Amino acid sequence: MIDPEDSAEPLQRLPPGMPRRYAEYRPADRQQPGPPPTNVGGYDELLAHFQSNGMQLPRSVDGLAAIDNLIDSIDDKTSLSTLVRPIGMFYGDVLTHTIPGAHWEVIQEGYPLVRVTAKTAVDVVQVAIRRMATADPTLLQNYAHVKDLVGKEP
Repeated sequence: MIDPEDSAEPLQRLPPGMPRRYAEYRPADRQQPGPPPTNVGGYDELLAHFQSNGMQLPRSVDGLAAIDNLIDSIDDKTSLSTLVRPIGMFYGDVLTHTIPGAHWEVIQEGYPLVRVTAKTAVDVVQVAIRRMATADPTLLQNYAHVKDLVGKEP
């Protein structure tokens, strides 16, 4: 990442989610929860891919544009199949760092979402999967749509 402050920010853990086909009922913790996670990482392979090609991947819309360019420049998308989840996780961290109040949440264990408003959460891994399959919407277009949704919700 280009921004030196990015490397100093500690990684956080995704919050726990409910496992499939299992529910545990217990009293809610009375302690005040900490701030929701905004920096969970999960895209080291993506950063390494860009660095091996002599490129940086800033955690911003410029980074999303670089990923869109990478996806568009490759005819055989299966060569990028190992980067699908890292692309989604990177997109999620861009959302949490550029949209005030956006944070990671997990409804189902291992399946992260980014909550951008009280009513709207983005399935970032699914966005990455769809982006690999189709040219539109790009990550930048998806990002602009999310910003538009955030602007419309009080």
